[in-house]
Amino acid sequence: MKRLMPGLSRSAIAVVAAIFGLFGGLALGAGVAQAAACEEAHDPSPASQDATGIAFHNDTPFAARVFWIGFDGFLEEYGLLQPGESLQYDTYIGHQWMVELYASEERTECLGPIVPRDRESCQARILWDDGIGIDAGYCDF
Repeated sequence: MKRLMPGLSRSAIAVVAAIFGLFGGLALGAGVAQAAACEEAHDPSPASQDATGIAFHNDTPFAARVFWIGFDGFLEEYGLLQPGESLQYDTYIGHQWMVELYASEERTECLGPIVPRDRESCQARILWDDGIGIDAGYCDF
């Protein structure tokens, strides 16, 4: 058997993996609170065949996660947005999206649902000016 980390036993590798698992998320800014603020039950995204797009831009100094509300009403993670980053997704009119912003280890904010309302792609900017919010250009929010 070829060892990926020469000089380390399996138990040592397991400890390193566990430590990375515990602290790796913190480096991303998300911590262990993933989906804590947005985890309550949601109305499911409706079935739709009308394609559109949705884009998210993080204008805050904090990390944020983007979730799609599935057909069963449960959140499905689609991406992590670091400060200043953008993500764009193909979606359908009426599909619902949520953003969870990690302002600190003790404070997460749930923003949404954010819903594309027509075939023109919508742009959702996560803001941190006088407070946390969404500039949901061409999206319902």
